[in-house]
Order: sequence, then C-alpha cells, then structure tokens
Amino acid sequence: MTSSILIRHWVATTPQEIWRAYTTPELFHQFFAPDGLHIPLETVVMDLRVGGRFDFDMVFDHSGEVSPNRGFVVELDPPNRLVFREPDFMGSELRSTQSFTAEGSGTLISVLQEGVPDELVGNPEVLEAFRSCYRKLGRLLGVETENRD
Repeated sequence: MTSSILIRHWVATTPQEIWRAYTTPELFHQFFAPDGLHIPLETVVMDLRVGGRFDFDMVFDHSGEVSPNRGFVVELDPPNRLVFREPDFMGSELRSTQSFTAEGSGTLISVLQEGVPDELVGNPEVLEAFRSCYRKLGRLLGVETENRD
C-alpha cells in the first residue's frame, strides 16, 4: 500500500532563489541529500522540460551504498512549482510536488510526495531527513530556516 507525505519548511529567501537552488546541479547536489548521505555532482542530470530526465544518486556516507533516483519532469512553473515522478521508487511510482510560495520575508517550501510506501509515512526518521535537507539549503544560501510541519 502507498500513501502520501506533506512536508512544509520556511526558508528566509525568495522563491526565485529556492528555484535556482533546486534547478542548478552545482547547488542541488549540496543540499538535497539528507544528513549521512551525499549526491555526487557528476550523477545529477536535469533536463528541465516536461518529460525531461531528473536523475541523481544518493550515496550513504558510511557504507558507500548508492541509492539511484531516476525520474521525469511532469510539470514546471518557475519559480513556484516543480513536479517530478520516479516510476520505480521502492516498488511503486512516486510523484513529488515541490511548491515554493512567498510567505512573509521568505518562502514556504511544500513537498507533497504521493505513492510513498506506508511504512515510511509518519516515520520520524523520514521527516527528519527532509528537515536536514532544508537546514543544509539554509546554510548553503546563508539564510534562516524553520520547520512548518
């Protein structure tokens, strides 16, 4: 069975800066992997058009085990929305919608992941993994971040 996860995190910068971080391989690889993992820059493939590839590898720091992420762009609405899907995510199809909405002096990032295996939904480690990515994003951009879950 699959379900969905909604993560919300506020970052003290504009939607344009968030969009740039998400769509520039040299920035994306520095923040998108949770603590304990990293994304080698040379594995990032972004063909930013509907139907284009959105691929990268996450590598576990302690073991070197590689977790490939192979997806396709479903929707682009710069700088507010990026939707991609992974046809083979843990035996199901994952659809990930990243929305960037101006809020106060920053941007609310809302991530809706649909098709997530039930055992991951509500798992505090999964939520913390997302939060660690957004803290990395804040450090990369030199701005404050705040959990909004």
